[in-house]
Amino acid sequence: MSKVNLIYGTGDVLHTHININPFAENPDNKKIIRDDIINIDKHVDDAELSELVAYDVLDYIPLTKAEDAIHNWVKKIRMGGKIVLGGTDLIEVCKSLADYRIDLGEANVLIHGEQSKPYLIKRVGFTCLGLCDYLQNKYAFKIIKKRVNNYKMVVEAERCQ
Repeated sequence: MSKVNLIYGTGDVLHTHININPFAENPDNKKIIRDDIINIDKHVDDAELSELVAYDVLDYIPLTKAEDAIHNWVKKIRMGGKIVLGGTDLIEVCKSLADYRIDLGEANVLIHGEQSKPYLIKRVGFTCLGLCDYLQNKYAFKIIKKRVNNYKMVVEAERCQ
């Protein structure tokens, strides 16, 4: 069974997975494939994957392409396989800003990214509950885990149909 780990810029390389990163610094590194992460058709067939991991990837994909990316990733998951998506939870950031636990500058970095390089600009925002609803209602995935810790959310879902 194949597993894929999608990385955007910096991120953890998973040695049991095919690692794809559009900004891999060393394209000769055999552990990381430098390629598009929105459409992974070149690397895996439909219903081939037992797992797809995409921590901190959705935040950086333009809104107009986010739905296409999720659709492409979902169709790669086999029955009983899982998808693990992560990013910044906008509800937690907004709650912290409203409760004065973070200032406006920190909230802007969490929502919009660092801005120091073009690929560090966050282009879209999600909430943990919204992502769960989307995976359940559009793709009939069963939510296995959902958690938010320090503004970062992780949703793990299983393909049932």
